[in-house]
Amino acid sequence: MADEFNSLYQLVFFITIGVLVVLERVRPFQRASVQIARRWTSNIGLLLIAGVIVSILIPISLVQFAQAQAPGLLARLNTPLAIQILLTFLLLDLWRYWEHRLFHRAPWLWRLHLVHHSDTQLDVTTSERHHPLETLVGTVILMALVFAFGLPAAGIAFYLLVATVVSFCAHANLRLPASLDRVLRRIIVTPGTHAVHHSDLRSETDSNFGTVLTLWDRLFGSYADPDKAKIPHIGLEYFHQAKDTGLVRVLQQPFLLRSGMAYPERDDTGLLAAALPATPGLPLTPGWKNALLLGTAGCILASLVLWPTLLQLTAFWANNEAYQYAWLVVPMMVYLLAWEYRAQTLAINPQPGFTGVAVAAGAAAFWSIATLMNLDVGRHIALVIALQGIVMAMLGWRFYWRLFPILALLFLIIPSGDLLQPFLRMLTVKVIALFAMLANLPHSIEGFVVYIGNHRYVVVDECSGLPFVTLAIFLSYSFGLLLYRSIFKIMALTLFGAFLGIFSNALRVNAIVLIDWIQGTQMELTAHASFQWIALFMTLGLLFFVLSRLQADEPEVAPAAVSQEQTMTARRFAPVIAGLAVLVIIGSLMALPINAPRTPRSATAATAAPQQIAGWTLASTALNWTVEPRSQTESRNLAYRRDGKDMHVLTVETMSPNAKLSESWLAPEDRKTWREGRIQKQSACIASRCLTLTHSTWRNKGQELRHVFYTYDIGGFSTDSKLALRAAHGWHRLTGSGNSPRLIGLTFDGAAPAIEDVAAALLAFRSGLEAGSL
Repeated sequence: MADEFNSLYQLVFFITIGVLVVLERVRPFQRASVQIARRWTSNIGLLLIAGVIVSILIPISLVQFAQAQAPGLLARLNTPLAIQILLTFLLLDLWRYWEHRLFHRAPWLWRLHLVHHSDTQLDVTTSERHHPLETLVGTVILMALVFAFGLPAAGIAFYLLVATVVSFCAHANLRLPASLDRVLRRIIVTPGTHAVHHSDLRSETDSNFGTVLTLWDRLFGSYADPDKAKIPHIGLEYFHQAKDTGLVRVLQQPFLLRSGMAYPERDDTGLLAAALPATPGLPLTPGWKNALLLGTAGCILASLVLWPTLLQLTAFWANNEAYQYAWLVVPMMVYLLAWEYRAQTLAINPQPGFTGVAVAAGAAAFWSIATLMNLDVGRHIALVIALQGIVMAMLGWRFYWRLFPILALLFLIIPSGDLLQPFLRMLTVKVIALFAMLANLPHSIEGFVVYIGNHRYVVVDECSGLPFVTLAIFLSYSFGLLLYRSIFKIMALTLFGAFLGIFSNALRVNAIVLIDWIQGTQMELTAHASFQWIALFMTLGLLFFVLSRLQADEPEVAPAAVSQEQTMTARRFAPVIAGLAVLVIIGSLMALPINAPRTPRSATAATAAPQQIAGWTLASTALNWTVEPRSQTESRNLAYRRDGKDMHVLTVETMSPNAKLSESWLAPEDRKTWREGRIQKQSACIASRCLTLTHSTWRNKGQELRHVFYTYDIGGFSTDSKLALRAAHGWHRLTGSGNSPRLIGLTFDGAAPAIEDVAAALLAFRSGLEAGSL
């Protein structure tokens, strides 16, 4: 249940924020005019820092914690689950009410909670503006409550979802119709109700404590009617100056508070009393209305064939921590276009053109090639380029480039691990070696294995720091768009963010090495997780510290939009034609009979195997092929012997055109003790036939060696490159040859044989496969 709840919570969290951010930009709904730049940096920074600290100290979610507890009183009384959920909801909301009052009454708790109230303006980000220590204390108290009462996990999950949505809405910069607000606040906390709680009058601050229900405030005498409230200002009588908005200053506020502290008077008129600008919002020109209508139609046409790729993308985001930031990309892009750059956007008079049609058609062709090659990242890139092509067809080439820095955010939704991971992994090895050299530590390197004295470190993908780099790139690029109007400044800030991610990861891995060296023992891998969170905290902390020090560019003065009469020309329908081109090209490929699975060898091929291969004698008794339904592959592992030495020959063959081959098949079964070290390319020629191989060296804790030689094969074509294999596979699919990709691996324990012997055995084995004797 915990995993399903986490996915649902993320979905609800980001959708709610996205919807409210957009609604806050619609002028009739706004309660007041608010500033974004430094406030958002601080508020989002507090959210991320608090999340990191709590995750380090309490590495279990509240729902997981509840699942691990013994059944509580309600469960033992056989109370229906619906009643349990309702009672849990009421109990938790009642507790949150009294906890909130306690944070206002106890001086040391108020020091932590005042950070939430020091925001001098109110919008959806204020809901997550909490000092990390307050978040930590609140989490511990709530876990104690769950433990004491044995509350059901389902009830806790339901409350957290509802409380999150209501809290976001209550803090949002929205003004509901008076009649609707009066009806809603009889039951739940509304934006008007909660605004009273953020007044700088202490009598109003100490009111309306409820999180979801207003029942508790009415019952315990702390309810203040919004219609009668004064609310001179939002915030506090202190910490309201411009210097108090930076992230570092906000983190210091609990420790800067002094009894009777004097602070200058506020010179503004207050958030709720502030008049909205008299000038009306920029209206949509006829050109924009036409462009948005036909652009939407083009996107719908393209989505009819691209939706499986989009679903695959979202699965990457949900299941890999390095890409979870991607949920924020589209909301950030919408915000920038619809609000931060609204004047510049609406000043554009869209001039639809067929250049975008060509780009969209090229993207569809690229998607088709990537599909034939079964290349996921190619499909993801094609999806983004197709959408860019539709936008380009909608706006025209010249106006598209004006908005390209914002539209380029969409490229960050593409999982980039296949491109960045090898570089970052090798860089990590180099960083460890450099540190060992500077610290004068005895060391040696064998591929991705680093030896520091008697300690052995295997640099796997998790050591590369990819999550630090991708998150830092997204945040620095996004805040660069908020702060600057120069693409060069934005890119410089983005590169700085990437450097911070790499730098923090370098400190992390070298801190592990140094501590192990000082203690004389090597810590368990599970202990490395704490260093990962500390490094992430360092990355975010340094980034937001730098952001808080940067000076934003002055907004550009956009020219007034000029309405142009729209004519019924073919160019007007360019975005629809672009979407139609994507639909036709991709749909045509999907209609081809190239996705039919083949019959397994286990059902058709004989189980015989040659007794001799290049001087090696068959030692296996089990000769059958094994089908793996999950990976849509089948495999057979044969053992041969020569001069007392064993050679295991593993063949893995795909049964479906969409199945993929993975080197993980060749890894030792006990991955806890074996680690992959050196990986190198080798080649050998036997007579007139040459073969390229990948040689992977494995070593376990007992320093035993295992050598794996493997190659990819399809229809007589052999290669050591996955990309070349996929290109050949795409050609075979297109021509209907029926050949399937296969992986052939030879494994040896101990010393590695001569590469010529390995090549001879592989060539003999390939010949047997092609002849059908295996």
